[in-house]
This record gives sequence, C-alpha cells and structure tokens, in this order.
Amino acid sequence: MVSAAGLGLGGFRERESCNVKKLILFVIDSLHPVILGRTLSEGNAPALRFLARNGEYFQKVVSCFPTMTPVAMSSIITGRPPDQHEVPGFIWYNEKISQIVDYGATWQSLLKLGPDRVIRNLLKRLNEEHLSPEISTLYEKLEEKGLTTGNINFFIHRGVQEYITRIPLLMSLATGFRLYKEKVCGPKVLTLGSLTHPVLGKRPFFPHNGIFHRFGFNDIYSGRMASQIIEAGQQPDFLMVYFPDNDKHSHQKGPWRTGASIERADRQVAAVLNALGPWEKALEENVIIVTGDHAQTTVGLGNEYLIDLDRALRPFKRLKATEKEEDKTKEIAICPNERMAFIYILGQRKRVLPQLLEILARDPRNAQIAWKTRHKQYAVLQGGTEKRLHFYPGGPYRDVYGQTWGFEGKLEVVDAQLGPDGVLTFGQYPDAFSRLSSSLEARKGSRIVLSARSGYEYFAEGGPIHPGGGSHGSLEQEDSIVPMIIAGTGQTLENPRITDLYGFIVKHFGFAGTN
Repeated sequence: MVSAAGLGLGGFRERESCNVKKLILFVIDSLHPVILGRTLSEGNAPALRFLARNGEYFQKVVSCFPTMTPVAMSSIITGRPPDQHEVPGFIWYNEKISQIVDYGATWQSLLKLGPDRVIRNLLKRLNEEHLSPEISTLYEKLEEKGLTTGNINFFIHRGVQEYITRIPLLMSLATGFRLYKEKVCGPKVLTLGSLTHPVLGKRPFFPHNGIFHRFGFNDIYSGRMASQIIEAGQQPDFLMVYFPDNDKHSHQKGPWRTGASIERADRQVAAVLNALGPWEKALEENVIIVTGDHAQTTVGLGNEYLIDLDRALRPFKRLKATEKEEDKTKEIAICPNERMAFIYILGQRKRVLPQLLEILARDPRNAQIAWKTRHKQYAVLQGGTEKRLHFYPGGPYRDVYGQTWGFEGKLEVVDAQLGPDGVLTFGQYPDAFSRLSSSLEARKGSRIVLSARSGYEYFAEGGPIHPGGGSHGSLEQEDSIVPMIIAGTGQTLENPRITDLYGFIVKHFGFAGTN
C-alpha cells in the first residue's frame, strides 16, 4: 500500500466504518497498477482520483494463478483459490466429461466448437457446474443473511434466484436456434448484457447493446445500467460492476498504452458516483472498491516470442478440443491460457511425464515447469537450466500470509528468498508456492503447469496470441499484480490478495469473514 500523497493525491481522510453502508465493487479487467498510478498522477481519471484521495490506495494486490479472467472472477466472488472453487483456467480439461472446456478464447474456437457449446459453457456451466457447489458466492452468502445483492456483467453470477435469458436473434441464429431462452441463476439484481436485465420502470434506456457492442458486454452498458439501477431506487446492499473493455484494448495495444481505456472506465465510475449524489455524500453512504482481476505483460513482436507447444509436443497423441476421450488412446491434452498452459497427461503417466519434462526443460522461455510428485508435494523446473525445486505445505518456514512451507533445491526457480527469521519472500513470482500448488490441485487429473518468461506467450490450437500486444496468464509479477482503491470505510487489508475481498465484504456487513 502507498499513501495517496505519494502519488500527488493528497492525504487520506479517516472515516469510521459503518456496517449499514451499501457497497459497490468495480472490477476493471486487466488493470495495470503502473498505468493506473500514472493516470491518477496526471489527473486524467477524476473519479478514481477522488476515491484514492479519500480512501486507501494499494499498488500491489496479488491475483490468483492462472491470471485468467474466469479464474480471477471465481476467486473474487468466493474468496477461494482455484483448488477450492474448481475453475482452473479459460481453457482446461474436464475429467468428468473427458473433454476440453473452452469459454470462447478465440473466434476460431467459437466456430470450431460451435457457438451453442461455448455460450452454454460461459453463460450456464461455468456458474452451475464448473464453479464448486460446496462454497458460497458473495451473492449467496449475503442474500442468505437477508441482504440484497446485484451483478452487472460479471461472468460469475451464481445466486439464489432463477432468470430466463433471452438470447439475441443473431446469437440464436448462430446456434441454429438451439439457444433462444436459457435458465440461469443469479442475485436479486442481475444484468448480463442484453441477455437479462432488471425491470427499472418506465422507458429504461439500454445503450450499446447490439452486435457491434458485444450485446451489452461493454463499459458504457455496465456504467449506464448501474446508474439507472441507483436512480430507480433499486440499488442493492452489494453491487458488483464489471468493466471489460480495458482488457481488449490492452491485448491490442499493449498494457503501456491503456491510459485512454482507463480514462473511459473512469467516466463510467463517475456516472455511478453522480447517480449517488454529490461525491462526498456518496462516500458517506457507500463503500466503494475499485480493483482489477489481473494485469498484462507486453508480448514481443516476432515468432521467437511464441512458444509453439503444438510443434514441441508433436510426438504425443493429443486430444483435440472437438474430441472426447472415450477410447483412452490419447496421451495428452494441451490447454493454452495465453502466457501459461496446462499439459494434461491422460494415460501412462510414468512413461509420458519424463518425456514431456525432457522436451519442455530444454526451452529457456519456460520460466516454470511444475508438476505434482505425490500427495501435497510439488516439483518445479526452470527451463533452459538444470535448476530444480521441490516444495510442500506445512513445513518449518512461513510466508507473509502465514502459510507454512518446506522446500529442497533452488529457490531462485521462483525468485524466493529465505530470511534469517525463517520468513519466505517472493519477488518476481508473488505468492508462488501457494498459487502453483493451487493450480496443480484444481480438480483431479495429472498435469504439468507451464508459465512463460516475460515477453513470451504460448501458441497452441484454440489459444489466442497477441504479438506486439498485451497478454496474461503467467505466474510473473506483471501479470499478477493489480491495484486496489478502497474508499468510504476505516476497514483495511494487510498484504492483500484478490481472494481477501470476500472476507472484507462479508465483514463489512457484520458477518463471519470466511467462506
């Protein structure tokens, strides 16, 4: 955490916590802490600047791993890492159905897999099948306690109420009308683009909701819907508002050129604050939190910056995204997630695993090559070197989060250091032990987890690439660190991670802070 004064924003104002205040959480996709800091210092984001001046501004909040939106969203809304909420990636192998799950990483995958399969995965199965039913979302937790909750365009929306989504005509046509109306579950107030939205009274205005505006999944739609809900007197106790556009801009132009898209998101935050009345009054009656799900790293321009897994692992029998593993003849499934990848081992682990490791270890572009050796024990190789590290939970050393670990081998594989007080600290790969082990334990099945060095991205069938643009997914700091602003409360966070937001919000409303 840094002081607002350190960014030329003036000092904080102390405010007493008030548990009856309503709470709004804004999530700006791919929000880079350095670019947000620069934008605030230049005075180009007045709403966010106001919140930072009147609250706490954290520069280093650790995301989950993989640093992919469905994983991070699930971690924010459940307070749990992937091994507990069970959403492992954007593209992953589902052992229950012996098939690869893809939430629509590319338009090619949308065409190849079929729009109905991809839309159902993202709209329905992600919430009702993939997200663990054993843990509560914030919506479920708070509404169980008698509070009202709302969601605007956040993909993880599981709640206690049932809705009928109306699929736009062009989307229905693309699915051969296999999708027209679909039941989904959500909180008291639910907006999913133009698919479903609350009844706001006479002549509501729904802007930017056609095919050229991603059917309402955009910043302007999110901001206007939030404003209209407030103006209609329907603001719930907890409201989640998701702004997706910055992610697209960062992928296209690179994270260092996202100042303009952050400014556009700021205008929507300002519109919501305006709907609440004078901004000072808004903070007297509301807690406002702004954060990101993950950040992005610039990818080099040139083929050498693409790690071609299809070519490297060509000797193995690979399960394709359109196939189902029924005859048990496939050896691996490659699931690229931009700057990280899963290599699932589908059979003959004792033979296949050493061969995979031998190939992958030759490539210095692989920053970490990790796998599970036995129950709750893990190994990590550094590509292009012979450096190896073994670690396990419950050992004699602790980290800043109070987690305990044991290890053997080279800590530099994850850029960790052991202090004289027995405390492990992580540099370039924050919270590496916890995040790697969680990724390796997310659902059943044997797998290798790959994380790329800075500037590199994985290339494989079904995965998007962004040469010269921005990408994310890896364990590395630049993908993994997001900023956070908390205003309107005296409650704070120590060594914050995005998983801590669940407990923070539940505690704000006066309930136990764990899921």
